[in-house]
Amino acid sequence: MKALCLVIMAGLAFFFSAAQSSTTQDVDLSGTWEGTTEVPDFPQPDKLVLVLEKEEGVYQGYLTDELGYAKDAPLRNVVFAENKLSFSFAVFDGTDYQDIQIMLLVEGDKMTGTWSNVGGEGSQVILERKK
Repeated sequence: MKALCLVIMAGLAFFFSAAQSSTTQDVDLSGTWEGTTEVPDFPQPDKLVLVLEKEEGVYQGYLTDELGYAKDAPLRNVVFAENKLSFSFAVFDGTDYQDIQIMLLVEGDKMTGTWSNVGGEGSQVILERKK
């Protein structure tokens, strides 16, 4: 009886993990996402616009911020797996270009996570899909 229960539980675990995998793969993040983040030395939140396109299973896109650090900055190293989206892009800080890394958790029409730079600065990012 114990063995039968273990077999059934293992089968259910496999079924639910396979269903979750296929659901994650079917998610399409294409579209426009808008939100905010904090930037050091600025009292107001910075508004963000992220545009994503999926071509042949690969995401590409660009990011723009209201403060003008990123103007249609092309995304690099875009990875979407297990409901997590990560990418990098370059911003101009007035004297030089700086690499920014963003890591987001996707939950329906909302993404939350953080950005960070090589200097250790960073903040929370919140984005929602524009309808």
